Amino acid sequence: MFLYPREIISDTYVSKVGGFSSELDKREIGINALALSMNTSIIANETKARLKFFDERPTPYFLKRRYTIVGLEEHMDGFEVSPNGEVVFSEEVKDEKGMGGIEGRGVIINTVESFRIDGDYSAVIRALRKRLWI
Repeated sequence: MFLYPREIISDTYVSKVGGFSSELDKREIGINALALSMNTSIIANETKARLKFFDERPTPYFLKRRYTIVGLEEHMDGFEVSPNGEVVFSEEVKDEKGMGGIEGRGVIINTVESFRIDGDYSAVIRALRKRLWI
């Protein structure tokens, strides 16, 4: 059993930041693939997530960046910094504001909206209009 990610409520997990990897894109986070399969219902390379650090200022949910969760295998660069299921970010975000020195910080991984892959809410809007105006 891996220490992270740990489910705190349905489709919401807690973990720590393990480090950075050059193999990940800017909009991807990596987590040990075995930890994903044993501890979560996350589908690697499909599930989207929004992150919140424990000590960050509150920001509106819809303004948070969405990441694709990638399963890190043994042959991958970031595998060593995710031995217990820690979150691994891309090297590209290391120099962004607020991302320096984040190793070891607690993070909440919210995958509740992962079914909305492209952020297209047109079906939801049509359903609301139908209920409200007809």
